[in-house]
Amino acid sequence: GKRYRATFDKAQIFQMERVFLLNHYPDVAARSELSRRTGLSESQVQIWFQNRRAKWRKQQ
Repeated sequence: GKRYRATFDKAQIFQMERVFLLNHYPDVAARSELSRRTGLSESQVQIWFQNRRAKWRKQQ
């Protein structure tokens, strides 16, 4: 099966960016809460944070 890259909408990104500003490594509870709020799966949220940290490190 071919996996397609999820596209996140502005609201989802806004929610996740807001958490990222406070904490680059949200715990399971925080990720679960974000998953509930954004309607994304917990693994999608987790991967987004991994990618976001990589992007952040590149910018340093």
